[in-house]
Amino acid sequence: MNTDHLSDLEIGKAAEHLVVADLILSGYRAYLTEQGLPYDVVIDHERTLYRVQVKASREPKKIPQRGAVGTGYLYNVRRAGKGGRRRYADDEFDIVALVAMDIRIVAYLPFQGLQTVHLRPPGHRISARAERTRTIDQFPIEAALAAITGKRPTLSPAPVRLPVVHDQARLFEIA
Repeated sequence: MNTDHLSDLEIGKAAEHLVVADLILSGYRAYLTEQGLPYDVVIDHERTLYRVQVKASREPKKIPQRGAVGTGYLYNVRRAGKGGRRRYADDEFDIVALVAMDIRIVAYLPFQGLQTVHLRPPGHRISARAERTRTIDQFPIEAALAAITGKRPTLSPAPVRLPVVHDQARLFEIA
């Protein structure tokens, strides 16, 4: 998906909406927040509100590593504002949602202690030397909430996928 025609503001807004949709479809109550707050989304889970900061990447970038060049999504989760002029404090939000806009996948991580996060695209082959390498599709919201609450993660069921019908005459046959 080419996002070159979209401004950074539009990409950020689209990522926030994608996160809310992902959370709702996974069975959570999620809401967009007002502008000017240090977090973008709120999750209401088991009578507790969790603040989520959304970071977006348009596509994987080439990242040099020890003589080789790999590709991955790179997120600077500590920086806020245009050009990263401000640093987030540890208590400004609970979870960071990292969005890969080209493939529309969201990774959820507890915020505490994070600086820069580098995630590989799904299906990336991991070499024996890079056993710590993780892909963006390995971080469900359940794991982030479990890390924060100390409770065991309970994975939500996969969302129901409805067939896409392009022929209106067949629309009523499926229902």
